[in-house]
Amino acid sequence: MTLKYVGREMVKEKLMKIIIVDSLFTSFGGGQKIAYATYRILRENGHEVFYWAMIKEPYFISGYECSKYFTPYYSGIKDYLKNPIKYYINYRAVNDLQKFVNIIKPDVIHFHSFWGLSSAIFNVKTNAYKILTMHDARCCPATTFMYKNSCFCKKQYCKNGNFLPCIINKCVENSLEASIRRAVVASIDVKNFKNVDYFITPSNALKDYVIKSNVGINSSNVTTIPNFLPDNTFNTIPNYRNRGYFLYLGRLSPEKGVQYLLEALKDLPKDIKLHIVGTGSEEESLKNYANEHNLDNVEFLGFKTGEELKEEYQRCIAVIVPSNWFEIFGLVNIEAFINGKPVIASNIGGIPEIVEHNVSGLLFEPGNVEQLKECILKYRNNPQLVVEHGKNGYQKAITQYTEDRYYKALMKVYEDVINTSINTY
Repeated sequence: MTLKYVGREMVKEKLMKIIIVDSLFTSFGGGQKIAYATYRILRENGHEVFYWAMIKEPYFISGYECSKYFTPYYSGIKDYLKNPIKYYINYRAVNDLQKFVNIIKPDVIHFHSFWGLSSAIFNVKTNAYKILTMHDARCCPATTFMYKNSCFCKKQYCKNGNFLPCIINKCVENSLEASIRRAVVASIDVKNFKNVDYFITPSNALKDYVIKSNVGINSSNVTTIPNFLPDNTFNTIPNYRNRGYFLYLGRLSPEKGVQYLLEALKDLPKDIKLHIVGTGSEEESLKNYANEHNLDNVEFLGFKTGEELKEEYQRCIAVIVPSNWFEIFGLVNIEAFINGKPVIASNIGGIPEIVEHNVSGLLFEPGNVEQLKECILKYRNNPQLVVEHGKNGYQKAITQYTEDRYYKALMKVYEDVINTSINTY
């Protein structure tokens, strides 16, 4: 039997009252998808769940009743210039959340992304237990673990809450101003982490990195719960055939490593085709590179969703994830698996926890163009291996990344946190 907890007292009822807090109540990125899916799954299992975010439509649920309690949208640099303090401490968000918490009186507040809300929201006064799922690397001022904005920061220079190395090396956008700004935010975040009871990371890689950063989050207060696929995704029938192209899907920005992918294609036979789905700051420069090197076998398809996106997955040979930064999880990996496709990916961050080398995909060292070329040729020349790895990936997806598995792990965290707290009183 699942127990309900009211404040710090245990009550013999079956369900909990939970507030999900996220920056947005709309699909902006992987974090928002997981936050909303968490809200939905908890409700489907009978819990009384409420959502709180910033005002920015369209919402996941049109006309959502609780949206009247949402806080004004923070638009980034424009709002920063108007009100610099809000960038560091969003007092309006804290006050609005406090009012909502006072009305709902939850047992648990489950925080997800807090971009624009500021970490000051962790300081709301409540008897509820506070849990944070870390969808980004907030123990790193750049949140990308990118050293000098160019490569993975293996040595973790910003340890023990000392973010001066980020400033010295201009790790954020190669800008001194941006690096100072983010270092100050990171310092505030670390202090506010003390008001969170428990942390969840989507990968063991992030968990280890957070603990080694030594910012006050120890191993007893953090656990790993991998991201998952919605139940309706499992209606997908895997397609082990293909139409002769590799697929990149994601943001077109430096840390995603698409430039290395184009470098690899430049030296490979022209009958190896690549579809690029996505947009971003590097789109024009990548297109220019492709034109300069006569990469007619590369197609830039822009942003796609729904059935169009599904078709791209279904028809490709394999999905390529050439990231140059610390991927915390990467939903694209398991989305590829559920379509029966193996993955060629950088051996970095949480990726190798999902993609097993020579089992469900092929791994290469980040930025190593020669290794990437070898991986592409290996799949191009071994179609049966592609099918074998695709089948292995599919089996992993349907057994390890389900809503049910996620829900059970999440409820264990809720109950463990509450039981531990009760036992200390």
